[in-house]
Amino acid sequence: MVYSCPPKAYSNLERLYTCSEGSRSQHSRRGESIYAEEIEAINGESVTLRPPREEDVEKVYEWDRDPELAAWNGRPPIKISLSAARRDYLARWEDPSVKTFIIEAREGGAEYEVGEAIGLVTLYDFKREGCELGIKIGPKDLRGRGYASEAVELLVSYCFETLSLKVVRGSTLAHNQRMQRVFEKHGFNEVGDGSIISRFDNKRYTEIFYERRREG
Repeated sequence: MVYSCPPKAYSNLERLYTCSEGSRSQHSRRGESIYAEEIEAINGESVTLRPPREEDVEKVYEWDRDPELAAWNGRPPIKISLSAARRDYLARWEDPSVKTFIIEAREGGAEYEVGEAIGLVTLYDFKREGCELGIKIGPKDLRGRGYASEAVELLVSYCFETLSLKVVRGSTLAHNQRMQRVFEKHGFNEVGDGSIISRFDNKRYTEIFYERRREG
């Protein structure tokens, strides 16, 4: 199910108390959330958005090596080792200026299990009373099934209702029509475009910019 208006996600909102500044060195414990601040896990109907854990590193690494996902994002698949990527991910996930959530399936299927990590969404570049939103669904056979759509709506509501932001921004390349449909379905307006050189194939592409403003 995709919410066409702000969902009642916050009646199902769980608070997770994560490692403090003084205990960051312990973040490698399996199953422990590794944010340096208190953050929420947000439950939707088909997905849960939760803080990343050390055990998520290998899946995120696999996604970042996927050429198709890399092409959508205009950058090459990562080529660094898993151990180097692990250091980068854990440092990024601890950064208090960025909010990263793992998208977790709430329902099982033939290809995945309940509670399995299926994607990642990030809130970053907090300025001008808003932030940027980035999202990816990892497994190819789970793309286009509405998981990204529900995750976007849950995050937008979180930004407006919990963080009290006034605008959420996003962008996608012009050939990524699937992401354009997600933005448009959830009230984002196109506000401009620009030209970029993709680091994936060194070709020039149009990047489309979107934003959704809080009502009232």
